[in-house]
Amino acid sequence: MAIALEWELASVNPATLEAVGSVERTWVEAISELVAEARLQQERWGRTPLGKRRALLRSALRVLLAHADDVAATISAETGKPLVEAFTTEVFVSLDNAQWMAREAPRALAPEPVRYPQPHLKHKRGRLLHEPLGVVAIIAPWNFPFGIPFTETAMAVAAGNAVLLKPSELTPLCGAWVERLFAEAGAPPGLVQVLQGEGETVGEALVRSPGIAKVFFTGSAEVGRRIASLCGEQLRPVVLELGGKDPMLVFADADLGRAVDGALWGSFFNAGQVCSGVERIYVERPLYDRFVAELAARAAALRIPDELGPLISEEQRAKVEELVETARDRVVVGGARPDLPGWFYAPTVIAGSSDRLRREEIFGPVVTVEPFEDEDEAVRRANDSRYGLGASVWTRDAARARRVASRLEAGTVWTNDVAYSYGTCQASWGGMKESGFGRTHSRYGFLECTQLKFVDADRGRVPVPWWFPYGPDSLDGFRGVVGVFYGDGIRARASAARRHRRGLAHIVKRYLP
Repeated sequence: MAIALEWELASVNPATLEAVGSVERTWVEAISELVAEARLQQERWGRTPLGKRRALLRSALRVLLAHADDVAATISAETGKPLVEAFTTEVFVSLDNAQWMAREAPRALAPEPVRYPQPHLKHKRGRLLHEPLGVVAIIAPWNFPFGIPFTETAMAVAAGNAVLLKPSELTPLCGAWVERLFAEAGAPPGLVQVLQGEGETVGEALVRSPGIAKVFFTGSAEVGRRIASLCGEQLRPVVLELGGKDPMLVFADADLGRAVDGALWGSFFNAGQVCSGVERIYVERPLYDRFVAELAARAAALRIPDELGPLISEEQRAKVEELVETARDRVVVGGARPDLPGWFYAPTVIAGSSDRLRREEIFGPVVTVEPFEDEDEAVRRANDSRYGLGASVWTRDAARARRVASRLEAGTVWTNDVAYSYGTCQASWGGMKESGFGRTHSRYGFLECTQLKFVDADRGRVPVPWWFPYGPDSLDGFRGVVGVFYGDGIRARASAARRHRRGLAHIVKRYLP
């Protein structure tokens, strides 16, 4: 919960309900000045050699490593998640992602030569350049309040951009760490700035600012629609990573122990507040009863708060409770508040579902388990969602895994694993359908941080036959060119050459005087 005073933004630990700290609020009136400062700095930074930008990433990595325990402690305090989760899913992930980016940036951002197989363009040379966008806005969520903004900031800066980051008002201290780490790493002042405040005020003003080149948003589909609308009004590009309703398909030949382990972690880490977490499990009928029994037993044994943290707010817990009530008679384990001061909710396994549970994102420690009869039914039920972020297939049959993965409507499909690839920067990250569009991570994430420019090189020595003046034989000549270049087979091309020989002679005379 955030407590907003006139001049400060404070946060509360959702596990203890105690104050964590506060930051100075960014006034909306100051945003245009901050954007202008960032634009000036970016103009210099965008011309900086890539080697120097890579050096900044390596320096930021070293600084983060030195502050790793403090950063993890801040994450745990602001979100309530267990310290080990703060370290593994955010600090460790950020370090690994930064290392990959520093190593791979030259390859991802290198100019690309353009080939000219056309006979009439053999004298030309061309390149595709990946140039910085300018100043990008990053609006980050509270569920991974350090890992997401740090990774996206690092990629944007490596591509030559300046960054204005607005963290969630629920986790302002985690966002502040991003600016501090880059400053300590030697980033020029103004290159990475954090703006603190609510999304409805500071966030919207940032998105509307004329100096912003692109917006990267991670959060709910509802807010994502609003941001997309605002960007559309200004013809401003946007990358949206929104909600998820990830299915897990467990076939009868799967390793039961591994599948249960994966389901337990995928459903309940970060108290289920994970866009790529498991919310729907479909198990092939022969394995269904054993799977439900083992998952329920393992879920009941999870230790609160050591292994399962709280929900981020009382409002979020109330929403989870409301959804569970729609299938109360099918709850196998959980479905209640533990006797603790924070916003905790017991890990809950539901054997079955309800219309709302199938349709709405839960975003809490609740998972539904339902049986299926065959592969076609499993795929149909997995795809029966307006979301499409991730999915997982659990089977010993490699051919089946590939076949099912190709049919699933998701931006990422894991086999016998779940949700790990956000921490593997060479893998792309993003969804389809209402889970958003655009990508972060991988080479394609780098390209989202650039604008593409084609640059032609021509010595100006070869005449151009389609320029003025249009002679009387120009049209016939180009009819002949089309027939010779694109005719279906040698006979058709020879026929076109004979039919339009006078026009072709005119073109050749202009092209090779």
